[in-house]
Amino acid sequence: MSQDNQNPNAGTPPEIMDPDAAYALVHQRVYAPVFFEKLAQDFNIRPGNESEAMEMLSMAAQLRAAHDTEVEKQAIAGDPVLVGAKQHLQEQLAARGYNAPQFNVSQQMIKQAAAQASFDPDLARAVLSLQANANANQQQAAPAAVPTT
Repeated sequence: MSQDNQNPNAGTPPEIMDPDAAYALVHQRVYAPVFFEKLAQDFNIRPGNESEAMEMLSMAAQLRAAHDTEVEKQAIAGDPVLVGAKQHLQEQLAARGYNAPQFNVSQQMIKQAAAQASFDPDLARAVLSLQANANANQQQAAPAAVPTT
């Protein structure tokens, strides 16, 4: 018996998911576990139930939006003192042999979660669905090419 007979879906592309469902799946299986692990590890904070977990995620989204707004304001203002301080720090680190960026615990946790998630076929389908949706939106937004004669 060939492998194609054992798996009737072998070789067929996965079904595209609704973008909202795909995002929810990625959020549930990648972002939320890393977020709650970071809270537990750094601050010993753990949600007691699903409602508390949702509140924590909501607060995190609000804080992230506020942070992004502040970063954007600072970028527009172009603080020359900060730019100079950053340049000086980079020069001092380079002089002491610290040229490579250092990974922090959060980055390592995200990489670990992504590696674990790569073995999840539902998650792979969700990511492919989100990519297909992004590509479709980009094609719709792009002006049509005008044929030349």
